[in-house]
Amino acid sequence: MTTLLRAENLVKIYHQHQPDEVRAVRDVSVAVQSGEVLVLRGPSGSGKTSLLSLLGCMARPTSGRLFFADQDVTRLPEHFLAGIRQQSFGFIFQQFNLVRELSVIDNVLLPLYPTRLGFAEMKRRATEILAQLHIDQRRNFKVAQLSGGEQQRVAIARALINHPPLIIADEPTAHLDSQLAAQLMEILTELHQAGKTLIIASHDPFVCDHPLISRRLNLHDGRLQEPGA
Repeated sequence: MTTLLRAENLVKIYHQHQPDEVRAVRDVSVAVQSGEVLVLRGPSGSGKTSLLSLLGCMARPTSGRLFFADQDVTRLPEHFLAGIRQQSFGFIFQQFNLVRELSVIDNVLLPLYPTRLGFAEMKRRATEILAQLHIDQRRNFKVAQLSGGEQQRVAIARALINHPPLIIADEPTAHLDSQLAAQLMEILTELHQAGKTLIIASHDPFVCDHPLISRRLNLHDGRLQEPGA
């Protein structure tokens, strides 16, 4: 395996030197191998979301370094980081972060902008992914008209639209019942079989103990603890 993502001594402090200072991530070093399925587990407030934001180049560390595909991306200008996120990362957010008044297909297309692809190719790609996730029949519905499980599939389709090698998911089962959670893990298993690398933050035992997971890391008070089994 090759190392896809490497963090060295990442620290994230919010409101630094203020009375309400929060040390969300404390000296975290971790390497993620291509094709790996890594879960970050820990209770609410342990720093999972903050660490995911750093690993996904959505936030900058207070100190430390981050490498993606052997490139140091820690201090790259935002427009370069945006290009890396668009080309290489797919994000599945806990709250879905869909635009409720837009149609399903328009939500899925959003990460493609700006793009050199023609609209016909964009629509073909979106329709293909929605079909793979068995929600293409809803492509012209507004997100506000969908169930929670359907919205989750739309969020996954949006994460896949750029064919990214790395998928980052933050508490992906938080709003799903047990049946929908099982369906989600089936989808993630299929993505892994298709060659995707997955980083999942969760405190759900169903996710953390799932056979799909190849490595578990425990996070507590912003620090990585002893690796889990």
